Amino acid sequence: MRRLIGLVFAMTVLFVFIPGKSYCHTAPAKVEIDSDYLTHVSFKNRYINTVSIHILENISEKHNRSLYRGITITRPYGHIINDNDQTKDSSAVGIGPVYMIRNEKKLSRKLYEALDMSGGFILYDKAFPTDGRYYNFMWRIGPRLVYKTGENSSINIGYTFMHVSNGFRTHNPGYNGQGLSVSFEQKF
Repeated sequence: MRRLIGLVFAMTVLFVFIPGKSYCHTAPAKVEIDSDYLTHVSFKNRYINTVSIHILENISEKHNRSLYRGITITRPYGHIINDNDQTKDSSAVGIGPVYMIRNEKKLSRKLYEALDMSGGFILYDKAFPTDGRYYNFMWRIGPRLVYKTGENSSINIGYTFMHVSNGFRTHNPGYNGQGLSVSFEQKF
């Protein structure tokens, strides 16, 4: 397990900090800090809420589509009720790399509508959720409004739907969440 944690940590550092396309020119980098609070939805007997921070760098823009890469820090907490009607704590702390695609459409001079889609690999401090594994994939999608506060900055607010699962057939108590997402973007 320590090797897996070390490997994921090394991959995360390389993924986030190795220069990409955005470092190859003199333009400032766009960095977005996104936070969300998502409550459980859809799955019976899974009552897990999730608070996350996503630190993203815009690495590509073409027409109305942007590509971001970054890191997610997440704190899911709650419980699940297993097949034996036992309530089991399902709280953890996780971190991992993420990619996000944003499609934007201009509504007015400063207001845009957007659709965000992201996927990432999360490594947790313990098997999560209960009877799961130390890692999961986190998928997020949702609409948002983007208000350009200046040439180099914006404030975004939106709705996010999230699915967390490890992709295996066994030890895979996935869960879903939905809720509010708020972010700030700035060029540095």
